[in-house]
Amino acid sequence: MIHAAEAIKRICLEAGADDVGLVDIDRKSLQQEREGILHVYPLARSVISIVVANNRESLQSPARYVANEEYHHTGDRIASVAREILRRLNTLGIRGVVVNKGWPMAVNRIPAKIWDVSHKIMAVEAGLGHMGLNRLVLHPRMGGFIALDSILVDGVFDAYDLPLAKSPCINCNLCAAVCPTGAITKNQPFNFLACLTHTYRDNFIGFHNWVEAMVTSQDMAEYRSHFDDRETALMWQSLMFRMTYRCSYCMAVCPAGEDLTASYHQNKKLHVERILKPLKDRKEPVCVTAGSKAEAKAKSNPNKEVRIVTGLGRISPKIDSGLQS
Repeated sequence: MIHAAEAIKRICLEAGADDVGLVDIDRKSLQQEREGILHVYPLARSVISIVVANNRESLQSPARYVANEEYHHTGDRIASVAREILRRLNTLGIRGVVVNKGWPMAVNRIPAKIWDVSHKIMAVEAGLGHMGLNRLVLHPRMGGFIALDSILVDGVFDAYDLPLAKSPCINCNLCAAVCPTGAITKNQPFNFLACLTHTYRDNFIGFHNWVEAMVTSQDMAEYRSHFDDRETALMWQSLMFRMTYRCSYCMAVCPAGEDLTASYHQNKKLHVERILKPLKDRKEPVCVTAGSKAEAKAKSNPNKEVRIVTGLGRISPKIDSGLQS
């Protein structure tokens, strides 16, 4: 049975999605993604990519605990929306699987790719945006202030979406200007390791270092040479209340999308003063590996305290910034 695409999209929007696109898994551009898709759901024939908007102002706040709560809240919401969509599709005879919005993942695969379905790739293929310089999917209306999820289904639709002809990115380079590690640089590939080392410090890599520091330290003085009291508190907070992202400034400053681009062009100086400058001038430790370009970048900002840490030494080139949710 072939289902009407417009009817499926209407179900998704009524269930709470802010936008939706449909992708057939047989298209050539998904050739490298098919194995992961079919590993999760062997009967998959189509992918439903959905978007739920974040509250933009929360993500722009210099109080990063506010931004973190928004990430987690929106992540929970899109996971619930995706499951409600699938429940409604089940009544039409369409079966499927909701893919995790983000964590948990198959971390036992590290240093290889730890996820099977890239929500970013699915969203781009579904015409919901294009990848920006900051390696975030930029929606034509909501910009980068979105969460993504994918539903793998056994249904076939009478129409599928295609990638957008034009990227919403306006080439303002504000993401490069605010990035504390230099992971984002104009006309250069995104440096995922630099981003991972700092932004995800309170996730797997930092946790691994934390355990190692506790096991190998002879006393508290040696332990504190690896993790000072602030960092121990941040690790505790991530373990107790879900992971803390230390950065994501590139999302906060991005003016892409119809909801924000017009006001940005009307007063660029105000946008920089109100959003970019408080983040760039924020006094904070920046985690980098010794001798890296990220170390040099962090040292160039007097407001940042350079913290030399051990990164993930061996990492597969397949790993990309596909962790947006």
